[in-house]
Amino acid sequence: MPYKYKVLSIDGGGIRGIIPAIILDEIEKRTGKPICQLFNLIAGSSTGAILGAGLTKPHPNNKNRPQFQAQDLIDMYRKNGDRIFFESFLMRSIKIDDIIRAKYSSKGRDEVLTEFFGDTLLQDALTELFVTSYDIELRKPIFFVNNVHKQTLGENFRKLCKGYTMKQAAMATSAAPSYFKPYKIETIDPTDRGYYALVDGCVFANNPTSLAIMEALISSQKLDSKTPHKQPLTLNDILVVSLGTGSLTRKYHYDQAVNWGLIQWVEPLVNIMLDANSESIACQLEQLLPKADDIPKQYYRFQGILSEANDDMDDASPENIKRLENLARQIIQEGNLELNELCEQLTQGQQQEEQQEQELLVES
Repeated sequence: MPYKYKVLSIDGGGIRGIIPAIILDEIEKRTGKPICQLFNLIAGSSTGAILGAGLTKPHPNNKNRPQFQAQDLIDMYRKNGDRIFFESFLMRSIKIDDIIRAKYSSKGRDEVLTEFFGDTLLQDALTELFVTSYDIELRKPIFFVNNVHKQTLGENFRKLCKGYTMKQAAMATSAAPSYFKPYKIETIDPTDRGYYALVDGCVFANNPTSLAIMEALISSQKLDSKTPHKQPLTLNDILVVSLGTGSLTRKYHYDQAVNWGLIQWVEPLVNIMLDANSESIACQLEQLLPKADDIPKQYYRFQGILSEANDDMDDASPENIKRLENLARQIIQEGNLELNELCEQLTQGQQQEEQQEQELLVES
């Protein structure tokens, strides 16, 4: 029996987002279907959220079809990585800038995301979206969703949709501290000072898979409270696909770290926290959703080790892009059987849903 609900979650990781983009391209090729038609919910942080939004953006001439395929987003990383992570000669020569201001201007990132998303509204996304960000003044997580009815001004969080664009969500979720300045947008609630001051969702959810699963379960319970004849989802109903952007291998030796102070710890600490979040969530889900012999596999995690490629999120050099692409192909090769099994599950479930829809049409 196919799983009722399919969740795709994509980690953050800057330029390393080309790794999940290549894996998504492989899934589209093997299934013959766009990603937005294979999953019920796509969650992402930072570069993962940009991928998710890009794959659900409707085509200007056909609102029922996506404008971009995964291949288009691979090209985005290849062609625009150096525009997003552009450091002027002046900024490179004055090293004090690394301490007193963001490493990069947001101009190139803004231009690239404007070219890809334009003024497309979040609510126009072709499947459910869940994008993470964080407000540094409210000190609350901010989630961008595409369902207006899910918009919520909670005591400890905000879910935003109405009036917000995909580009705004993408700018907010990718405003990585120390790399880019916080992103400021107007609020929908005047009690929130009139603006949100947002940074990268990776600060609390570099791997948003657990949040995505909870979002699916919570949304199902709220929906089914209005439609009592429907049964809410349970954890056993959900197929989970999680894509990483490379497992970090850089070592910080004790003999050096023991003498570090505040400045020396800043970059390593960010690096360690992001990687630790991704791997700890993956570890928990491997135990929570283990494979059983009598049911189809429920949890897929595609991740590789950055043994050759630079694990810096901003190394957009052609040489590093090539190494990241090689890692993605290695993940596909080593996970070939799992990918085939996953694609079969995705298309099998879709075929059954289409058949049920046709039966309902005949009955009506």
